[in-house]
Amino acid sequence: MKKIILLICILISFQTFAQHGWTEGTLYLKNGTAKNGLIKFPRVSKDLISFSGKQRVKFKKNKKAKRQKFDHKQVDKIVFTYADSETAVFRYIAVSKNTYELFKVITKGNATLYARSVSYTSSPAVFHPGTMQPIMYDFNDFDEFYVLKKGEKMALPLITVRISRSFKKRAMEYFADCPTVVAKLKDKTYRKQDVETVIKAYNNCN
Repeated sequence: MKKIILLICILISFQTFAQHGWTEGTLYLKNGTAKNGLIKFPRVSKDLISFSGKQRVKFKKNKKAKRQKFDHKQVDKIVFTYADSETAVFRYIAVSKNTYELFKVITKGNATLYARSVSYTSSPAVFHPGTMQPIMYDFNDFDEFYVLKKGEKMALPLITVRISRSFKKRAMEYFADCPTVVAKLKDKTYRKQDVETVIKAYNNCN
């Protein structure tokens, strides 16, 4: 019973942590409709399996209004405008054959860079005395970056929380048609913290 209660508490903590709060913005639908109001969508957690398998956007006109849900088949983009007039644009991007997830548009061109913040846990920070069962986890954020070229249907991961291949190897392979970028990746002029510069350099490649 104690193990079940512990698991439920951990899952609740994950779900709370993995949600963006309600934020004022504009939801643009593929049918041409623009909806101004409060928008919320789930943050990706690399520690939990998505039970629905879909990342839906929630919308409501105001705090008291009934919420609506929209998926990648309906949403064109989401735009948030901040106090300093800076805007953030989010779009659904295909990351696998049947999976579309929300990303912020970072820089556009022949290759467009997308980013998202994902949550994950590191080793348990606090253990239950006597049993050494975890009762508290360290929660962390990690910025992932994906790239999508014009004409392609699926975005390629460049930097992810789960390291299967290095940024250097991924980028050298993906931008192989631009020798200048490849050379700067090879001699470490460009590193993963320069990901936006890499995309801009590729888009200006002759």
